This record gives sequence, C-alpha cells and structure tokens, in this order.
Amino acid sequence: MVTRACRVALALLAALTLVTTAGGLVVDNADMSPAEVKLLFAMREYTLTYNEYAPRLPGWVTGPFEAEKVNLHVVSPDGVMVIGITFHDRKIVQFDAKGCPDPLVTVTADSAVVEEVMHSNQPFDVFREAMRNGTVTIEGETLLGTLRLGMVWFGLWVMDLLRL
Repeated sequence: MVTRACRVALALLAALTLVTTAGGLVVDNADMSPAEVKLLFAMREYTLTYNEYAPRLPGWVTGPFEAEKVNLHVVSPDGVMVIGITFHDRKIVQFDAKGCPDPLVTVTADSAVVEEVMHSNQPFDVFREAMRNGTVTIEGETLLGTLRLGMVWFGLWVMDLLRL
C-alpha cells in the first residue's frame, strides 16, 4: 500500500520532469503559437504545486536536480517547444521559452501527455505510463546528467520491483 506522502512524492517526480516555474518567466512569444503560450502559462501555474511540496520530497527524487538546468521539449502539431527549467534548492526558480544552455538532462514529451499529467489526479502514474509507451523520454546531456538520471531510474526500478 502506498502512503499519501509517497503518492505526493511520486506525483511530484512527474512534475519535476515535466513542469516549469513560479519564479522567473522568460518568454518571447513572437515565435509561439497561441496553444504554446497557453500551455507555457498553464505549466507555470502547475509548478506552484510542485514548489510547495518540494521541500518534503525524498532526496532521490529532487536531489539529482537540486541546482541544475533541464530542457523540456514539448512536441505538438505546431512543432517542438523547448522550455528551459532552472532549479535552485530543489525548487523550480525560472523557466525560459527558449531553453537553457548546457542542460543536465533533456526531457521530451508529447503535448497531450503534458496536459494529461497536469490535469490528472495521478500525475506520476500518467507520467510513468508515458515513459513505458515512449511518449516521454529522458536523456542525460552530460556524464553527470547521465549518472544523476541513473539514480532516478534506479529509484523507479526499485518501485517497480516493490510494485509501488
């Protein structure tokens, strides 16, 4: 049986890899479609929830990305929107609609998956299923990124092993 705290932690792992910030917002929407702008701001609002719970998350969820940059590639019929996410003290502090230089990892997700995660009562389950069916991929961009991502994958493997 999964405890409420564990469910919150798992849901926020999905948020960690899929959403952006309540802090600084850097947007030049001249090249963005109205749907992309809407999604960007919806993700910003969703991140408020993540940042509220981030201090309570286990280290294996937030630790590898405690003070790093991650790029999220959101694939939609309009093209690929790249969102740079900057973490500080395990919280998301800024995102940029043009991406981050030298990200630790890159997450690629279908826009429908991003929307589904944001609106789900079980966002982690939705995110995990998307990883299983290939609509979400995560790649380390550096050796350090690959190693840190390996820590997260190991935690997920343990969860699968324990059937959590």
